[in-house]
Amino acid sequence: MMPSHRRTANGAVRFAVDIGSTVIKVANVNEAGELESQSFFPRDFEQSIATQVESVLAKLEIDKDHGGIAVCSSANGGLRVGIVCLTKHFSGAALRNQILLAGANPVFVRSFDEPGGDSRRVDMLLIGGGIDCDESAPLVRRLEEFDPSIYNYGTLVYAANAHLSASFLRRFPSSTVIENPLGSNLSSRVGGVFEAVRRAYLDDLVFKEGISELRVRLTRGIRPTPEVVSRGFLRAVMNKSAFSIVGACLALDVGGATTDLHYTVELVREDSEIKPANGVSVARFVFTDLGIVASRDSLMLQLRGHPQLYDFLSRVVNGNAREIYRLLREGEWEPSAELLSYACVFIALDRFSKGRGPGLPMGNLGALSQVILTGGAVQLLDEMVVSRLVKLLMPEGSPPPLVQVDRRYQIWVGGITWNDEHQ
Repeated sequence: MMPSHRRTANGAVRFAVDIGSTVIKVANVNEAGELESQSFFPRDFEQSIATQVESVLAKLEIDKDHGGIAVCSSANGGLRVGIVCLTKHFSGAALRNQILLAGANPVFVRSFDEPGGDSRRVDMLLIGGGIDCDESAPLVRRLEEFDPSIYNYGTLVYAANAHLSASFLRRFPSSTVIENPLGSNLSSRVGGVFEAVRRAYLDDLVFKEGISELRVRLTRGIRPTPEVVSRGFLRAVMNKSAFSIVGACLALDVGGATTDLHYTVELVREDSEIKPANGVSVARFVFTDLGIVASRDSLMLQLRGHPQLYDFLSRVVNGNAREIYRLLREGEWEPSAELLSYACVFIALDRFSKGRGPGLPMGNLGALSQVILTGGAVQLLDEMVVSRLVKLLMPEGSPPPLVQVDRRYQIWVGGITWNDEHQ
């Protein structure tokens, strides 16, 4: 059992809880923010999340009203956000960056002038563009012509020129208006979008999973797990974490529904048409179609049709790779969860190297010094096998990077214990 602690004077995190789709994880953290021990509990779908979490805390003799408990969750698969904006490279990039920082999944970025809409379902449709100024004829015209019915969304949110927000509300009274992230001088300030996405994520989580009581009792609030991992990766890059970063680095968080790529921006190729937002040192991309449970079908479809499938299998499977290749292509072979996890890593790195994804830059894997694998799906993976896969995708003659599996979830712990003033 984890010993119960009194709340520290500075309100530091002493217990961290991660509510996943299949497992609830609890970490005991010492006063220095270092991981002491962890416990894992399979999700009991006969109970609500609130009931099971409180039962887990009681079993570990942790007072649910303890002030040092921090909670994050990925149990609802993440909030899906669509963006409609003036320009993809300015307002679109700023909005997308803040959505990712908040732990949500940007599904598309479209300009007002693109014909047609997008049929993919998103929880939030975010409207952005322009700075806060009186002279805004281009945006006025586009907003007058904007028709949200060509999109499939849950909530409509306006985050554009503040001087036009009243007229937008008159047209769409059920919409929400938040602070324009570009301000009055293209400052790309963090604030309104980040908080709106986080609030929407939590509202969505409560609606889908019924954990409103848990939110009230745990006063620190619940963070989206992807946001926590982003913070943990940034903390490690800044050399403020127990997890050491040795240079140009990327981390892959592989789960049941998505695979999240976190990378240092120096990995982006100079000739990449897409670049991370200015002023950031790390960036994130969500592969919403790569996962070993909820996204298994789309993962298998991509794996079967991958031009390097045989090369992949020859580095991963023990036995007759040629026969497995034939059976897999014909849909007659059931891969293990372990092989699916390797597939998520392989396809994510391959797509990063080619920039194949909406808003994904082209990565220079030849500059890679370190690869970190984290998340529940990678705990049984072998570093040597991953090294062989990475080498397969790297330019010939490139030095191999250091490969590490974060088996103690130190990236997660580092993110959830980082104080807000360090953002």
